[in-house]
Amino acid sequence: MLIRATIFAALVMATGAWCKHSPSVSGGSEAGVIMKLPMKLSSYVGEPEEPSEVEKVRLPADTEFAKAEYHTPTADATARDVVHCTIVLSGTERKSIHRPEVCLQGQDWKLINSTIIPVDMGKGRTLKVKDLHIERVVALRDGSQRTIRAHYVYWFVGSDVTTPSHVERIWLTLWDNIFRNTNHRWAYTSMMALVTENVPPSDSGQRVRNSQETVDIVVKLIQELAPKFQKSFMP
Repeated sequence: MLIRATIFAALVMATGAWCKHSPSVSGGSEAGVIMKLPMKLSSYVGEPEEPSEVEKVRLPADTEFAKAEYHTPTADATARDVVHCTIVLSGTERKSIHRPEVCLQGQDWKLINSTIIPVDMGKGRTLKVKDLHIERVVALRDGSQRTIRAHYVYWFVGSDVTTPSHVERIWLTLWDNIFRNTNHRWAYTSMMALVTENVPPSDSGQRVRNSQETVDIVVKLIQELAPKFQKSFMP
């Protein structure tokens, strides 16, 4: 017991000395993203979207948003794909960034499966993102109810780090704060697309796609879109 107490006291003293003499932590004002989404890509046209009233009310006032709906440039619903993209950039309170699963559950989405997808960004670079396969019950135009599914893909971007894990983001925040004097201004990027295989184009406004085809269009969009706003992938 005496040895344990001595070791504990030594650790407390060392920690106190480190905190007293360590350099000040940078403010983390340098974000790893540019908060502007392009409205024209090779295969998609973007339409800007505004943050919802829930987002405005629940998140700190200095939270920044960039949102857009990307769709293939055709009026034919049977040939149309739609993906919604959102970037949320934390302000000084850092409460803007949270675990996405919590918000999805609050919107009545149920989690079917969660996987990490490595996205090839070229030049030997890989972006790891988390894919949440989700479902919920919705009402169709004819009054009937149907279970629809979707893929919600997200990742977190710090000043110079990226992770698909909320737990790792917290760990990186603490580690880099202590050992690198960096206070990350985290951004949370997400993309969402419906799985439309059991919903007619007249209701979804999109072509019929199965689960894998839906993941594929999201991945291709990430490959083209991420280098437009994420600094680590910019030329």
